[in-house]
Formats: sequence, structure tokens, C-alpha cells
Amino acid sequence: MEHFAVIQSIIRAGLSGDTAAFKKQVLRLFRRLEKAGATKEAATIQRLLKSAGEAKEILPSRVELSRSHVSGETLTPETHVPIDRETGAVLCEVYFLSDQQAVPVYEEHVRAAIAGLLEEWSCSDELRNVGVEPTRSLLIFGPPGSGKTLTAHYIAESLGLPLVTAKIDGLISSFLGTTARNISNLFEFANRYSCLLLLDEFDALAKIRDDPQEVGEIKRVVNSLLQNLDQRRAFGVTIAVTNHDRLLDPAVWRRFETHVHIGEPGSHARTMMIERFLAPLKPEPPIFSIIAYCLEGLSGADLERICLSLKRTLVLSGTSHDGPGLFRALSGVLARLPSQSNDAARILATDPDAFISLIANDSEFPLQQAKIGQATGYGQSRVSAIKKAKLHSPLMEASRA
Repeated sequence: MEHFAVIQSIIRAGLSGDTAAFKKQVLRLFRRLEKAGATKEAATIQRLLKSAGEAKEILPSRVELSRSHVSGETLTPETHVPIDRETGAVLCEVYFLSDQQAVPVYEEHVRAAIAGLLEEWSCSDELRNVGVEPTRSLLIFGPPGSGKTLTAHYIAESLGLPLVTAKIDGLISSFLGTTARNISNLFEFANRYSCLLLLDEFDALAKIRDDPQEVGEIKRVVNSLLQNLDQRRAFGVTIAVTNHDRLLDPAVWRRFETHVHIGEPGSHARTMMIERFLAPLKPEPPIFSIIAYCLEGLSGADLERICLSLKRTLVLSGTSHDGPGLFRALSGVLARLPSQSNDAARILATDPDAFISLIANDSEFPLQQAKIGQATGYGQSRVSAIKKAKLHSPLMEASRA
């Protein structure tokens, strides 16, 4: 078996737990495959190394929190959660550690912010030695589907804490005084147990208090919420998420020590998300860049939805699970959508040849003609001919008219 000696060295290093030796032998195999012309296999190893490096960078070992940082009793599946006394509806849900939380894909500034928070919580004693407390409250805002709630789950997993989740609109009651009581009961529960408290759909209640349409009862409820947030700092960590940050009262912003905006993913993040969402499919890597180019402007949730549609289309149509198969499937999936996110998606939905012309003529698109031809099944010579014809120009002009 070719390269067996290297594979044997990889296995030996892995079993011994020698990470440095393991990576060295993997790189050795990568170079041998590349030299032997096994470009597809070499590219797969390179992609795995890159993904592992990015995951390791943001995923520290589970943070050990000091008891002075997060206090309280241990939550168990048998613990009774608080309920609305008028309706009997539960006020929160509890999610326990699963050890299966995937590392979210972030833009660099978000990745750095989350990694910084985890580092703070892992160095709480060192921070207190210089008179600084670790961050205890975080406000995450951004458009729907951007991964705000996913981030809260990831942080809870990293901290080794169960996640107590409450949707703010679920606390609101039509009965006078019940809303304030629900909020009080929720915080009493979270403060009693060792947990991370997530306040979802935060804008449902924490609106601008000076709004003339707001009645006095709601204003009093908002004040009660702010007071509970202040008191919560003595017990544990709180995260709030919202899609509508502009609705939040300035007093609410001040209650949160750190604010993180999670927006639409950029090109690199989209490519990584698409590769993850298309698993276990393993097509040639260039097709991921083409799909990412087409889906610019979409949220992570939208990307996942389209990737699921692509996989269903491949199976039901009997199309090959490679780059060309995905390219044809993507054209069909986009054609069925009521609207497209950008010109590239619109062009691919109606004229795949024009789309090839578009990316081949885009100087900022990272793939050369040979890679485009390989990923789409067009071949380099056909891509070259389409590029010269500039088939996309009439469609682009029509869209601007």
C-alpha cells in the first residue's frame, strides 16, 4: 500500500497523544500526495487541517468557572421550572450539556469577541487580582438567522453550564401585575441555580420607555426588568439577544457590559458554512466558492435551508453528488425561490451559461477558468468561450434598467 509508512506514523502519533508529531506526519502525507499528483486527496487533507486549526482557535477546553462567579444549586432534568400562574405556561426551558455543540462559523471580529469572553471567564481569578471582574452580561444583536441563539448555546457549552432560555414575549400577560411577577419568578429561578440565563426576543419588552404609546404598566415592568438584570450580576452570567436593537432603551444597553453584532456572513464564512451544511457530501472544494458567490447577502439560516434543498434535489433527481451535480441542482433550487438575494443568484436561476460568464469575468472571483470548469462540469475550453462572449452583460443591464 502506497504511503503506508506515513499512515503508520500518523496512527502511532495519534495513539500516543503527541499532537505536534501527529500534525507533522499529516503534513508529510499531504506533501507526498501533492507530489504524486493526487490533488483531490491533498486538497481534502489541506481543508481538514485548516478546519481543525480554526476550530481549535475558538474552542478552548471547557472553562472552569469559580464558585464566586456562578453560584447556585445544580440544575437537573427533574427540576421544576417556573410557570405563569394564570395560564400554567412554563416561563423558560432548560438545555443541558450535550458535548455535541458545533463550533459556530463567525466573521473575524465576532470570533475574536466570543473568544475574548471565554478567555475572561477562564481567567476570572487573574482579573480579580487587578481589580477587574469578568464580563457577566452580553447583548447579542443582528438580523434573524444570523446565529445569535446558536452563539448563546455555544457559550453555555463552553462554560459547562445548563442554559435557561426565556422568550420575553412569553412572560408578558394580559393580567395586571402578572408580567412583573413572571419576570421576578424567572430571575429568582435563574439566580437559585448555577446556569447561564438567555433572554430571547429581548426587544419584546425592553422598548424605548419614553414612547408616548406605552402605558404606565409596561414602563413599570421595564423598570422591574432592569432592576433584576442589575441584581443578576451577583449570581451568574446573562445573555440577551434581539433582532431589533434600535427598539432598545438606552438604559437597557447600559445593563450589558459587552455588545456583539452578528451580521450576514462574508465570503469566507459563507464558504465554510456551505461546506458544513452540505456534509456528508464531499464534492470538489471549488464548488463551495461558487455556491457562496451565488448566495451573498443571505443569513446562516438561509444558507442551511438552501443546502438542505440541494441535498434533497440531488437524491430525488438521481444527480451525481459532485460539483457539476450541485451546480445543476443549485440552478434548479434558485429557480423555485420566489426571489433571489442578488444578481448572481437571479442569473444562475435563469441562465447557467450567463452565470459562468459572470464569474469568469469577475476579477475578484477567486477561481481560475480551469477550476470553474472542473467544479461545474463545463470544462476549461467552454468556460473560456463563454467568458469571451460575455453572456451575462445583457442580463446585468436589464436588472439595472
